[in-house]
This record gives sequence, C-alpha cells and structure tokens, in this order.
Amino acid sequence: MTTETSGSRDTSSCDPVHIGEQCSIATCGTLDFLPITCSFCNSVFCKTHHTPNSHDCDKVPERAPSEVAVPASQTSNPCHVCQTTDIVNVVCEGCGSVCCMSHRTLEQHTCTSLPSNQTSSKPTLPTLPSSQNKGVTPKRKGAKSLALERKVMLMKMKNKSCGPGSIPLSERLFINVTRTTTKEPCYYHFSRSWPVGRCVDMVSEHLKMRNNNDKVGHDVLTMSYNGADLPMSGIMSEFTESGDTVLLYYQPP
Repeated sequence: MTTETSGSRDTSSCDPVHIGEQCSIATCGTLDFLPITCSFCNSVFCKTHHTPNSHDCDKVPERAPSEVAVPASQTSNPCHVCQTTDIVNVVCEGCGSVCCMSHRTLEQHTCTSLPSNQTSSKPTLPTLPSSQNKGVTPKRKGAKSLALERKVMLMKMKNKSCGPGSIPLSERLFINVTRTTTKEPCYYHFSRSWPVGRCVDMVSEHLKMRNNNDKVGHDVLTMSYNGADLPMSGIMSEFTESGDTVLLYYQPP
C-alpha cells in the first residue's frame, strides 16, 4: 500500500476557501461565490458593493451628481418605473433606485429625495385677487337690477322732493335736478301739466339761481335731458317721467 505525499496532489481546487473571491472593500471582505467585476475600475466586489456608487468608484466618468451610470450587465435590477433594462442603467444617488435613461431624472422617477412641493416640474400659476384682475370688463346690470334702482330712487324723491303741496300726488312728476356746479342731487315734484319754462322758474327760485330768461342778451337757464335741451314751451311730462334726471345749466345767448 502506497501513501501519497501531500505535495503529489493539488487539492486547491477542492478547497471551499478558494471558491469565489473576496470583496475588494477592505472593511467588507465578504467571500462571494458569484463576484462581480466593476467595468470601470476592474475590481471585484460582492453584491452589496458592486455598484460604482457603493464602492466609491473613481473611474466613473463625470456625470450629474444625481445619477451614476451602471452597465446593464453589472446589475440584474431593471428600471423600477418601466421594468426595462437598458444597455446602461442609472442608479439615483438620491433614493438608490435603478432607472433606465428615460426615467433617470428626479422628477421622472418621482425621487423620494425631492421635497413634496417639488415632485412636479409643472409650474403653478398664481391666482390673482379679483381686485387685481385689471382689464376685465365689468358685468352689465340686467333690466331687473336697473328697474329696482329706479324704484329705490323714486322712493327717495317722493320722500325728499320740494314743490307745491297743492299738487295732487297722482299729478306729480318727480325729477332729480343736477347742476354743473355741484354733484349734490336736488329732488323736485312738478305738475304733469306744467311747461318746462315754469319748472325752470320754480327750481331757480328755490336754489336762488340767476334767471334772466325774460331778458334779451343774457344767458338762458336751460334744462337738458339725455343731452338734448328741452323747449321752454313744451310740457315737461312729454319729455320726462318720474325718476328721471335733468341738468340745469346756463346756455350762452
């Protein structure tokens, strides 16, 4: 029976210690039976440190700080957004997710490192208060609104109008008389049968306005309605109705 010496047989290939390779990270040294070689620095790493970002690979080409390129052959993880594997995938330094080139930006793969108010790149337009919406055409008042305003105005005229108390209420014509010298309204009631000249005389006497309408060569105190001068001999109620506003002014001779 012969005994083989220890040197006559190579048993290194059967030694479990020599199966696989240790991770090149000094603080790791993990024995990985399926080691991965970095295509940038050609060092061997375990599955934990095989990405360039995890072992601080100094051979990776310069790229945006938010992404590190990783050859697809170096990782078995597809893009976590579309589940596809490109020739070169990207590992986001913000969240560590593997992304294809189409979803490499922070917004495209909704990176968790983004603040909640920046997850969307679409700008939000500010809303201006209604008082700052310049150039907006104001809404026109409807017929009902105008009728209500006229009704309210007529009620004020009836309560505050000046004129002869002898005129029956049913025969009164309530008019708002304005002047060029003041914006303060003056409410009067006339008889529906009165001519315009008599209405002018009554108002001028009450307001103590100069009235030389009976003299030639002097300014004529005139009543105007909607831009048209009213004839002195015409009946006031034929040109106006209760609630209307007329202008009293001096017209050159």
